[in-house]
This record gives sequence, structure tokens and C-alpha cells, in this order.
Amino acid sequence: MVNIVEKPKPTSTYNSPLKISDELRQFTERREQRAKELGIESYVLGADAQSDDEFQKLEDYIMENFIDLDLDVPEDIKKKYLEMKKAREESQNK
Repeated sequence: MVNIVEKPKPTSTYNSPLKISDELRQFTERREQRAKELGIESYVLGADAQSDDEFQKLEDYIMENFIDLDLDVPEDIKKKYLEMKKAREESQNK
């Protein structure tokens, strides 16, 4: 004989203990937008194991020293990054 047990019903809605402030949410949105302008992925899942070390270091440097601090990326660094990115994409398309 099989006893059928009824599923318990919640007595109230679930309130998440995680509260994200509007300030943090806006900072995160700005950070993601600024990274996107340069084509930097904020969250990389399954990154290519053969990625260029120098390119990755420059990308990390830009994120940590400018974008995460909500500062403008200097033009010379931006230019170098975009050149490296273009060269990397061309080499991957071959």
C-alpha cells in the first residue's frame, strides 16, 4: 500500500536575505557597459586555454585599474588593447 503525502503549502512568500543597493546595482551596470564598449567580457565561462597571456594581462589590467574603479581608460591603452584584440581575432579566424 502506498501512502500519498500532500505537498506542504508555504505560509508566506520567501524574502531573500540578499539586498543589493541601488548604488551597487548602478555601479555594476556602468562597469559592464564600459567593459562592453571595449569588447571585454565581464564574466568569462569556459575561456580558451590557449589564450594569449599578454592580451589577458592587459585585459585584466584595464578591468582592475580603470573599469572597476569607474575611471576612463587612457587612449593609448585603449588603442593597444583594440589592436591586440583585432590581431587575436584574425589569428583565430585562420
